[in-house]
Amino acid sequence: MFGSIGKTIKYYKRNGFMATWYAVQERLWEKKHIKYDYIPPSEEELKKQRGKKYERALKFSIVVPAYETAEVFLQDLILSVTEQSYPDWELVIADASKSDAVKKVVRSFMEQYDGIVYHKLDSNEGISGNTNAALKLACGDYIALLDHDDFITPDALYLIREAIDKADEPVLIYSDEDKTNRYVEGYFEQHKKRDFDREILLSNNYICHLSVFRSDVIKALKLRKEFDGAQDHDLILRSVQYCREEYGDRAIKDKIVHVPRVLYHWRCHDASTAGDPNAKQYAFDAGRHAIEEALKAEGIEAKVSEMRHLGFFRVDYEGGIFKQRQSVGIVGGPLFKDEKMCGGAMESDGRLIFDGLYQGFSGPMHIAALRQSVPAVDLRNCIIREELIELYKDVTGYDYPFPGDDDEERVKGKSLKFCNKLREKGIEVIYDPELGEAKK
Repeated sequence: MFGSIGKTIKYYKRNGFMATWYAVQERLWEKKHIKYDYIPPSEEELKKQRGKKYERALKFSIVVPAYETAEVFLQDLILSVTEQSYPDWELVIADASKSDAVKKVVRSFMEQYDGIVYHKLDSNEGISGNTNAALKLACGDYIALLDHDDFITPDALYLIREAIDKADEPVLIYSDEDKTNRYVEGYFEQHKKRDFDREILLSNNYICHLSVFRSDVIKALKLRKEFDGAQDHDLILRSVQYCREEYGDRAIKDKIVHVPRVLYHWRCHDASTAGDPNAKQYAFDAGRHAIEEALKAEGIEAKVSEMRHLGFFRVDYEGGIFKQRQSVGIVGGPLFKDEKMCGGAMESDGRLIFDGLYQGFSGPMHIAALRQSVPAVDLRNCIIREELIELYKDVTGYDYPFPGDDDEERVKGKSLKFCNKLREKGIEVIYDPELGEAKK
């Protein structure tokens, strides 16, 4: 984000001096302390995967909307599919190009490999329209979306298949991802994603790539042209709504499955949002609209506004979150000591999720700046639904609001106990970094 003076100046003009100072300091800290390089599966592991036998057939369709795609980009994409360790796939390319450049590359591969389907479109209907045309040709049980300038890892489909077999006909499977440059000179910015979290999805399309949908669902929902630029975000949000209507709220996490492995390489170049978020401002406008529509579909009244980082949004609920979201019971915020986070969102074992994060920093992929579902929050900085205050008093022995307690371990234990009680009842526990910044 701050790889050039120009980008930093744009950020400064949007957000002011202090936000820019913190953002630059955080980026410098990340470069010094966070090291990453993608390690591909070994040939031995790929050979083992290729030899696996399955009791039931399951075919993947990989759909790609292409438009005047650079030759080397398209070659890398096709090779990444033909090199899959999982054998039952088809690659469907819908080409809206005016020239024959894409056609020539694809035809050369079709002479060597089966399973490649090419369709020349009569006109360019945008990314959603072109993808929908490819969907009509896809005959797989599950359908993966792949951008025309990116590529997947050789074990991608194998690991997606493994996840499907462990679940009960999941609707959506998604993986971690990383980035590479135009010339594939190394990999960077690994995006280690959370398991399904609706709260984060209402702030940003963190699911993104690789996304694989059950065929009947994506063919019924399709992509919507009015959301071009954020068509995937809109599709994922509507897939969540589909799961809610078909299976109920509590089953959504069983139907949306996360594979915690990098299976997708997002190529950065001049025209990609991966390389420069300012390249496609219309995409972020569409993303905000997609979130607004998702909230409206649930009958939730809220305002969606841009955060200081492009592509990230804040939902402000009319009358407060408790009024609009009946399933939410507690919202907790951060605590800081000596400019570092010392309390807030917790794992189920009491570990602080953003332990030691500098005040003003937003964390990897800005995760620490987003409202999110968590196992527990610190009672020293929280708000609780009025109907649950008596339960809070009974479970913790504390008055409300929190009266103060200097015993860190006792507070942690009672925080976990109360939040666990809520989750047992199906009540949501939410962390909101904008719920004040309490200091000890």
